[in-house]
Amino acid sequence: MKSILLIGQSNMAGRGFIDEVPPIIDERMMMLRNGKWQMMEEPIHSDRSVAGIGPAASFAKLWLDKHPNETIGLIPCADGGTTIDDWAPDQILTRHALAEATFAQETSEIIGILWHQGESDSLNQRYQDYDKKLKTLINYFREQLNIPEVPFIVGLLPDFLGKAAFGQSAVEYAQINEALKRVTQLTTNSYYVSAQDITANPDAIHINAHSQR
Repeated sequence: MKSILLIGQSNMAGRGFIDEVPPIIDERMMMLRNGKWQMMEEPIHSDRSVAGIGPAASFAKLWLDKHPNETIGLIPCADGGTTIDDWAPDQILTRHALAEATFAQETSEIIGILWHQGESDSLNQRYQDYDKKLKTLINYFREQLNIPEVPFIVGLLPDFLGKAAFGQSAVEYAQINEALKRVTQLTTNSYYVSAQDITANPDAIHINAHSQR
C-alpha cells in the first residue's frame, strides 16, 4: 500500500460542510485511525468537532485514477489554528506526525507529504522567516522518515483572506504565498498548488466543500 502524510492547519484538516458535496467512497482508499488502517470516510481528521471536507480525499481519488490497481492510505496529522512554529522539529505536532508516519511505514510506502498552512502566520510580518522554517520542516521530515526524495506538495492560500470575519486578520497571506513558492522553487521534489478561484465558508477563513473537491 502507498500512503500520504497530511500536515498543516485547519484547511488541511478540512472545514468544508459535509452535507454540501457527495461523499467519496472507494474501498481502495484507507485512513490511519487508532493505530489501524480503516476504509476512508470524511471527516478524515478529528482535530476539532467541526472537522469536515478537506483536500485529501480528492487528492487520493485523483491519484487512484492514475494508479487504479493500487491502494492509498491517508495519515491525518493536521491541526487547526497552528502556526509554522508549532511545526518546529521539537514541537508536539511534529513529534506526533512523525510517530504516525513511522507507524504507517510498517505497512505502507509514503509517497507524498501534503502541507496546507499559513493563515495563522499571515500577520505581524511572520512571513519574513516563514520560508526558512518551512525548509527546515521539509528537511526534517524527509530525514527522520528516511525518504529524502519524497514529494512535498503545498497549497497556496486563497485570496478571500484578509477581508472579513475570521479571515480578516490574515492580511499578509500574499507574502506567505510568495514564501511558499520560493521554498518549492529551491527545494527538490517540492511543488505548490494554486488557490485561484477557491471560495470560502461564511467564516471567510475556511475553504468550502465545493472548492476542496
